[in-house]
Amino acid sequence: MDVAVRGSHLTMTSSSCIHAPAQAYFVCPVEGRAKYGSAQLLRSSLVNNRTQAKVAEELGMQEFAIANDKTKRPVALRTKTLATCLNVAFIAALYIDKDLEYVHTFMNVCFFPRLKEFILNQDWNDPKSQLQQCCLTLRTEGKEPDIPLYKTLQTVGPSHARTYTVAVYFKGERIGCGKGPSIQQAEMGAAMDALEKYNFPQMAHQKRFIERKYRQELKEMRLEREQQDNTEDVRK
Repeated sequence: MDVAVRGSHLTMTSSSCIHAPAQAYFVCPVEGRAKYGSAQLLRSSLVNNRTQAKVAEELGMQEFAIANDKTKRPVALRTKTLATCLNVAFIAALYIDKDLEYVHTFMNVCFFPRLKEFILNQDWNDPKSQLQQCCLTLRTEGKEPDIPLYKTLQTVGPSHARTYTVAVYFKGERIGCGKGPSIQQAEMGAAMDALEKYNFPQMAHQKRFIERKYRQELKEMRLEREQQDNTEDVRK
């Protein structure tokens, strides 16, 4: 299925018809699993490019993609957006070729089991979004909320291989620092550093609550992660 095709009897002149079954399956089952606010967070966790890229890579979607020149050579997942397009195209094709039951099974196996992982890791959004949410919980009533501010400290290397160093500040205090091949990635690193080091009461409360309520699940998840790491080390 080509998400760029126009005017065929399948797309009906609009790629929205291709996206519709995929979008519906990312939204409806999640809505039934949680309250509205939580459902929004869970849905965003499923549809964000990081999750889509992880699933596409695990399934080897790039091996089955057809390039622009119509050859069936492997397509490199250079961007996470491309991975999202591959997943959406596959779900739409599965729906058209089979039916909703097959799509439902695919989602149950490849996507919905990750919801528990998102909850346990509090992995709702990217680090920058998480940091902004944490900062907003510390706002003083009646005043404009303080938000994290990012500042590029250093840029080194030639234009084709630069490394950026970025710091993030909150209420005038430097709370994190990160490096990356782009300013955006460096900012993500700085936000992640801040989340790990800065004392946000709301995040600490959430971690304590999850540790108490999901103690066994966390133990099993960490054990599974250690086994996966050991398997990768053996392969190397």
